[in-house]
Amino acid sequence: MASKVGIAVPPAYPRFQGLARPVGVVILEFVNLCERVRALAAEGGDLTAVRGRLDRLLRTSVPYDIAAISTVDPATMLWTSCFLSGQPAGDERDRENVLYELEFTGTDLNGYRDLANDGRLVGRLHQTTGGDLTRAKRWESLLSPLSCVDEMRVILRSGTMTWGTLTLYRTGSSRPFSDRDEATIRAALTAIADLFRLTMLRAALASPGGLERPPGLLLVTARGEIESVTDDGRAWLAALDDRGRLPSVVRSIAVAAATGNGLARAALPARDCRWVVLHGSPMPGGDSPMIAIIIEGARPVVVSEVIAGAYGLTPREREVIGLAAQGRSTRQLATALGISPFTAQDHLKAVFAKTGVRTRAELVATLYVQQYEPRRASASQPSPYGWYLDDQVPA
Repeated sequence: MASKVGIAVPPAYPRFQGLARPVGVVILEFVNLCERVRALAAEGGDLTAVRGRLDRLLRTSVPYDIAAISTVDPATMLWTSCFLSGQPAGDERDRENVLYELEFTGTDLNGYRDLANDGRLVGRLHQTTGGDLTRAKRWESLLSPLSCVDEMRVILRSGTMTWGTLTLYRTGSSRPFSDRDEATIRAALTAIADLFRLTMLRAALASPGGLERPPGLLLVTARGEIESVTDDGRAWLAALDDRGRLPSVVRSIAVAAATGNGLARAALPARDCRWVVLHGSPMPGGDSPMIAIIIEGARPVVVSEVIAGAYGLTPREREVIGLAAQGRSTRQLATALGISPFTAQDHLKAVFAKTGVRTRAELVATLYVQQYEPRRASASQPSPYGWYLDDQVPA
């Protein structure tokens, strides 16, 4: 279920909004927002707390009235958790059902999968409709009851992977989102995606049982001297260097996190040729702040084994179902897998037969209703690899 947070909503438009600003000042504001987003990593906290602080931060740069801040499974682009602010409580379930139906059938403007697949990443409904929001199918059921004047949808992507979405609304007497508002959000979307994943990695450290290779944690000084390390952290260090030395990448991550913008990351091959990723961020408090470094194996983003087992999918069908859920066409699916469109269609038919559906829209809806929605409703914690850390679903 969505988390509802009561916060004071600032005025929709500060008095200086819309005034001409020197280009250098605007660029500096973009950089400062990215640094402030990355600095949130140093404050720690669970995903709900981090999203609450992010919400308050974003409102100071791009004011809005209502927000939905969500994580997604990068393998399927299906939502795994949602944080709401500024919205009246009580009707979120009905609104979510309408949203999901429109999204899964791919029949409305600025669909999340469309924004991700065509590379736009950000969509403003007022701009897309030429100011006539009633052209959107979600107008009557979702937007009109909010007195919405604009909606901005944002795909939170880092590299090639999507880790979340932002949906921001302006209502009542507020003005539509501007080009500058969009540019501000674009400048920070990768930092927000990285923040989400780092927060979920920290949660994985506390609940590693369901992970094949749990991440490790190191606490180091700003100079890269280790103060403490978990057993899994020692195993990862040994994978990087078996001569008992501290890998130089640990020191470089520590210095970067201590003197930079709050987040630092590096990837390198281990001795066994696996790729290893390190994430570093300062710990809050103290005169000599410590740096927390999480070490994990780089993993391909694939459909969960739980889903594969539920439907009896082969490895190739796992790839097909993930790409289909992301909204890829048959030709795009074939290109991604290096097969012919005819073979791709045959795999799709096999997936449809195993999941008991006839269309891609039914496939995505079935995946969400049967696999994701029950886990969201049970408040399961999203995993940094797309699925859930705690996979216990009440009967």
